[in-house]
Amino acid sequence: MPHSHLLARILACLALVVALLVPSLAIAASANYELRVVDAKTNLPCAAKIRIMDSRGNPKRIKGALMINGSAYFTGSLKMELRPGQYQFRLDAGPEYPFLEGNFILNSGDSDSRTIELKQFIDMTREDWYPGNLAMSGETADLETIMMADDLVLGNHITWDNQSNRWAGKPIGTPTIEFGGDRYLWQLGGEDNRAGGKLWFARLNEPLPVQRLSHEYPAATFFQSDLKNAHVTARSPMEPDLPMWISQDLLDSICVLSPEIEAYQFGPKHPLAEQAKEIRKGDVTGNSRLALDTYFKLLETGVRLPPVAANGTVKEEQTSRLDRVYAHVDGVFTPETWWQAIEAGRTFVTNGPLLRANVEGKFPGHVFPINIGEKHEFQIALSLATRQTIVYLEIIKNGEKVKEVSLEEYKDRQGILPPVEFTDSGWFLVRVVTEESGYYQYAMTAPFYVEANGQPRISKSASEFFRDWVFRRAMNIDLPDGDQRNEIVDLQRNARDFWQKRAQQANAP
Repeated sequence: MPHSHLLARILACLALVVALLVPSLAIAASANYELRVVDAKTNLPCAAKIRIMDSRGNPKRIKGALMINGSAYFTGSLKMELRPGQYQFRLDAGPEYPFLEGNFILNSGDSDSRTIELKQFIDMTREDWYPGNLAMSGETADLETIMMADDLVLGNHITWDNQSNRWAGKPIGTPTIEFGGDRYLWQLGGEDNRAGGKLWFARLNEPLPVQRLSHEYPAATFFQSDLKNAHVTARSPMEPDLPMWISQDLLDSICVLSPEIEAYQFGPKHPLAEQAKEIRKGDVTGNSRLALDTYFKLLETGVRLPPVAANGTVKEEQTSRLDRVYAHVDGVFTPETWWQAIEAGRTFVTNGPLLRANVEGKFPGHVFPINIGEKHEFQIALSLATRQTIVYLEIIKNGEKVKEVSLEEYKDRQGILPPVEFTDSGWFLVRVVTEESGYYQYAMTAPFYVEANGQPRISKSASEFFRDWVFRRAMNIDLPDGDQRNEIVDLQRNARDFWQKRAQQANAP
């Protein structure tokens, strides 16, 4: 036999041996690990999310798990197949449980399991505070897992928008899904995102026909007659048509906390373009601070819209953060009583710390009557639970910080903050800020209101700020001359008159 033929047969045999060995080598080069998480008190399974990183700090994708921003979401247990090596992990079962961090080593062929007990350090629902998220996107099964892992009791599932309507040609059944023990997902949430800004809709019994609308026409207020029992939320206090929406009484709440706010893009024709230019390059808190400053200006005009929070619907901005709004429910919790609490302003927003404030036994949203000229001091009792390091607490009065309290002083005062003094109408709230450097992490109550002689505080300069905003928006309406443009311009003129009248009614600078 020629040497070349013999060599070819040897090589072929070697190739066959290698091919037969590869599957077993692949099996030997992996390890199986099962993680179970239970509540330490009840011993019942917990939903959670876990971020597993290799020795280089790279997050590992867990096959078969719901993955968001490098974290695997699961309910009860998670089976993992990983390559041998050393790993770090961070386990999170929601803001009422402590973070759990550690490391483990897997060897080739390992098959192991571990049960972790987590001790709940606060139960917000026992204090009648219930967390929700006003804009969530994704598949229903995934959102149920997310809500259980992040400990949300109510979510607004955005299933229709300007591009599509998931319900087109399909029968609409019960709009609310109940799951996981007193958790509710509203299935008919929607979004309208055009030149005037983004709106989120909840509590509608059928989608709005917002598909195939032009960028400018009609205005979102066109659908107002269809919104009798709906809850309408502005995506941020920076939406271009915000002053017009308010003048038409379209909104029920304003989102002030969301990853979308941090990623907000200001075009050169945006009404707040000049203010946005003042944000320093690389300042990850800039947009969030501008959003809050704008919301405070709105409160200064006497407009009382509760602050809320959401994850948002931009897929690129989806994170494993815990942005949420808590509502204080009087009596029995149901989706209906939760929405009633939101609209009454008995809320606080957070992406970290948990704070519960009351003044004279009253919760945020309450209106305190006083006689003008008579001094009244309001004492804030604040309960705070946190997994993060608090930098400071602050009291905001009429848009300005009037008190800053360190965590040490807060502890020394046993949760009673310095009093806030009023002799006239106004409002106040509490904000807690952490040392997180990657984004603006804070918690903030909705406002408490003070009315002297039955009149709200109305600031002339704040009202003029929104009047001028309307001018800038109207100058940049992108429609040709004609009936449609005239209709949109008329809405802006009405908004201008609304804010001008408010400035004339002002009782504060």
